[in-house]
Amino acid sequence: MNGINMLVFMGKGVAVLAVSGVLFLPASGVAQVYTMTDGGSSATVNVNSSAGMSDWTVNNQNQLNQQWFWYRTDNGIAQPINTISAASVQTYYNGVGGVNEVTATYQNAQLTLTIDYYLTGGGVGSGNADLAENISVVNNTGSALNLNFYQYSDFNLLGSGANDSIQIFGSPGSYNFAQQMTGGTAIGEVVVAPNANYAEAAYAGQTLAELNGTANLTLNDTTSAGPGDVTWALQWGSTIGAGQEYDISKDKSLSIEVVPEPSTVAFIALGLGAWGLARRRRSS
Repeated sequence: MNGINMLVFMGKGVAVLAVSGVLFLPASGVAQVYTMTDGGSSATVNVNSSAGMSDWTVNNQNQLNQQWFWYRTDNGIAQPINTISAASVQTYYNGVGGVNEVTATYQNAQLTLTIDYYLTGGGVGSGNADLAENISVVNNTGSALNLNFYQYSDFNLLGSGANDSIQIFGSPGSYNFAQQMTGGTAIGEVVVAPNANYAEAAYAGQTLAELNGTANLTLNDTTSAGPGDVTWALQWGSTIGAGQEYDISKDKSLSIEVVPEPSTVAFIALGLGAWGLARRRRSS
């Protein structure tokens, strides 16, 4: 078939089509939880639950409790993105037998939201890994759409998180970097583009309760918290024209051994994020 390998499997009413290393799964398929693996690291995401990504393992230890995304298009309470629709999912192989990229798309009459995760491990025993996340929102309506998009992150570094501290860098209207640390272990996130409008560092439970219960939520721009069980959140606000697209690009760099200065972490993560985005486009 013109050099393209195709495999169709029919069983229990489920059809799966694999083309050139890309696995397409139907939105209503039985699989909801996807695990990416690469270079000694793994990350697991439940695309159809607000539990979201609940495991990012490096050196055989999970560093993450929960990361997920909320949105609102009015002055009501934000909703988890999985309430838009069931996810349509594509997975991409890393060339050595494992999946290291997952793309989930949610769609209704109002919008189409796609999140692409790309995992790059630093190697077995390295203590390092990188996760690029690229998000696109398309306005499916015939008029302007006011979007507020939220990312919530609850990392438990070294499996506990009891002594973590979080610092968010930037200023109101322009937040571009967050770093959570405990001793010599850190998770750093670079916002490649656009910078977040609002941010919130807090202790576990506070921001999650706000996302699930506060109408017209605007994050409070608190930029540090800890030591303790801390979380952080970012918020983007934009008016998307009819039929137009809004894109967010971010990159997380996790190190459970040696931690460079924040500027160095940002530089490394930015470079890896750009590489991951280029790789994603070549795979499309």
